[in-house]
Amino acid sequence: MKNNGIKGLLSVAFSTVLLIPAAGCTGNVPKAAAPETTDKVTEAAPEATEVQATEEAAPESGVTGEKVGSDAEKPAATTELNYSAAGGEAAFASVNDGDVVVDLNFDDGTNEKDDFSKYLNGGSFSLKEDGGQIVCEIAACGGKDYANQIYWDGFFLSEGCEYTYSFDISSDIKRKVEYRLQINGGDYHAYQGDYIDVGPDVEHFSVDFTMDETSDPAPRLVFNMGKMEDMKEDPGPHKIYIDNIKLEVKDSSNAQVIQALPQYNTVNINQVGYGTDDSKTVFVKTSDDGADFYVVDCSTGKIVWQGTLEPHNGDTGSGEDVAHGDFSGLTKPGEYYIYTDAGASYPFKIADDVYDDLYKEVVLMLYKQRCGTTIDPDIAGVYAHDACHMDEAEVFGTGEKFDVSGGWHDAGDYGKYVVSGAKTVADLLETYEDLRVTDDDLGIPESGNGVPDILDEARWELDWMLKMQDKADGGVYHKVTPMVFCNDIMPDEEKEPLIVSEKSYTATADFAAVMAKASRVFADIDPEFSKEAYDSAELAYTYLFTEGADRSFKNPAGMETGEYPDASKGDEKYWAEAELYLSGRNDLEDELLASMDSYAVMRGFGWSEVGLYAFYDLAKTEGCVIADEAMKQVMKEADYKIGEMKTDMYYMPFRNNYAWGSNMLVANNGMLFYMASRLTGDMSYAEVAKKQIDYILGCNSLGYCFVTGFGTFTPEHPHHRMSTVAGKAMPGMLIGGPNSNPSDSYGKSVLSDASPAMSYADNVQSYSTNEVTIYWNSPLIYDLASEIQNGKGD
Repeated sequence: MKNNGIKGLLSVAFSTVLLIPAAGCTGNVPKAAAPETTDKVTEAAPEATEVQATEEAAPESGVTGEKVGSDAEKPAATTELNYSAAGGEAAFASVNDGDVVVDLNFDDGTNEKDDFSKYLNGGSFSLKEDGGQIVCEIAACGGKDYANQIYWDGFFLSEGCEYTYSFDISSDIKRKVEYRLQINGGDYHAYQGDYIDVGPDVEHFSVDFTMDETSDPAPRLVFNMGKMEDMKEDPGPHKIYIDNIKLEVKDSSNAQVIQALPQYNTVNINQVGYGTDDSKTVFVKTSDDGADFYVVDCSTGKIVWQGTLEPHNGDTGSGEDVAHGDFSGLTKPGEYYIYTDAGASYPFKIADDVYDDLYKEVVLMLYKQRCGTTIDPDIAGVYAHDACHMDEAEVFGTGEKFDVSGGWHDAGDYGKYVVSGAKTVADLLETYEDLRVTDDDLGIPESGNGVPDILDEARWELDWMLKMQDKADGGVYHKVTPMVFCNDIMPDEEKEPLIVSEKSYTATADFAAVMAKASRVFADIDPEFSKEAYDSAELAYTYLFTEGADRSFKNPAGMETGEYPDASKGDEKYWAEAELYLSGRNDLEDELLASMDSYAVMRGFGWSEVGLYAFYDLAKTEGCVIADEAMKQVMKEADYKIGEMKTDMYYMPFRNNYAWGSNMLVANNGMLFYMASRLTGDMSYAEVAKKQIDYILGCNSLGYCFVTGFGTFTPEHPHHRMSTVAGKAMPGMLIGGPNSNPSDSYGKSVLSDASPAMSYADNVQSYSTNEVTIYWNSPLIYDLASEIQNGKGD
């Protein structure tokens, strides 16, 4: 950890644990324990090699070694190696003439129909296999050519290769059908496709084509059967029959080998860098025990530190041998890289303000995700746009409409969801409460208004959430989206009707919790808003006990946008009760005590598991009689996670289970450990928290800095519509990261042999590994603010 003062973006309160008075609470105040020095994860690292060096060779840091002061023998790593044709961990073998890439004939009784998926966008049809062919029973053609679509994934197309694509097709009526072999993401353009006339007679269609674009390891085979341009009206119910779908290599002489994944670096560090007094660890993929590593000053090319790697161990998540090297004693500001016999690292910095720019961009990502307002080009650059989604939205199936403008776009799409928004706001409010972040100059439109920018940003979402509450009964609508996701367009270009989904228990409980908390945070800043927030929280809590409220949310028929389902609702209710209790509802104390150990209260900081928000806010609150018990819950979870990390060389608690959005879990764990440190005064928890930041910024088995626009090796093709339209990744976005069970077709194709910790693809099509969200950024904001505060010598 840093122990010296730095010039940072944050203004902070200099206290080990922030104790917040609670209205109406009495009892003992949890006290911060005396700081301990035990390390919760790592053992003492060996010191740098102490070998006599000449006086001229000795660096300013005082480290000695036989090669210190010598010229470096290897340069820093670059991304050229990652993307070299010779590298890559998922390169397909060269194709050969006559290879059959796709062969679907529906004759072998294996239900090949089940390999096809349906997509609806205003149409209606069913799909079955009958008589040795696939049958699409069209009920309505909808309003678009792709209103009815079947698609199939699981093949590849090689650049320069010539193919023959064929199938048999017929229809009860004369009409057009579109066939496509297309990219599965981005603008979904066709590599090969056309509209063809079909009718009652079976037609054998065949076409030769050359793949002229870059090789695609996961394209999509599509048949569109919606409303075609020549249809003056819906033709009514009919059937379309498809059989003998075949894709064969005709001429492979110019075919290129596909490289689906890059070659990953062997020497990994935090690519953004380290504070001068940070603990610093290099992660080297090697089975060579006792090898030396060398830290090189980029400005001089001279070795300034020589150390010895610890004995290697097998890493659980990646399945690789990994050794650590400690260079914490190197404190001189500068730019460096590290090399060993196994390879070299990317460059990194050592500086007192190393996280300032990163923190700012991670916060500004939320501004750039704002909906319902013009995004300023002076702030957002190429991601600026006119006000979007300003039309009133209809409550599904009712005809009722109301204003839902405002809030943040949730992720790579333009939907707005209460449960994920509540998690995001909670993280911002925790950041403000714990760290007293008062920056009012981050560059958002509200900067300079006398209110901390982080609260201005939270307020943007809170004001939208208030619109999502039905003031008649207190219930909160789950989300607002179109019926289906749009293609890759800017948000102000999305013109599909907005739909408000039904009220949900989880949205209402999360709303109650975050509004009650906001009422306390804004009490002195905006008393009128504080009262509105509290009253709305009380009204929402009442709704939880109305008949029929306790049910899980499901998308209505025909809606394809994000669902955010959650069958376990005890943690949301507990969070709401905890925040209301801390805002003055003393009558909820017995309920909180009785439910504290309940399995229904899921322990987490996610959108679906929110119990830790309740426990932490109770634990840190002065005069709260159940603070001690709540603190035990927080510490139990922190110690459990640390125990799980001891078998992982990158200090991750996931073993072989890397979930969708695993980087959110990493950032959430960082929050948990920083909070544990604040509650106990034990700085070793903060050391473990810092390892979560290091992982996100490059200390992982893939060697990625998972925040876009930072580091050397960083995601360039996120599943994020504005980035795709702009042609470059918006900076400051935390990528979802490894997913041991990817659900997108691209990920399934190229990651089938990847280890859990390395199951990630930097491709716009891989939404289950490479998307972004507001609530993945928000815990990282807390972590970075905590680390900057620690660097002030707190």
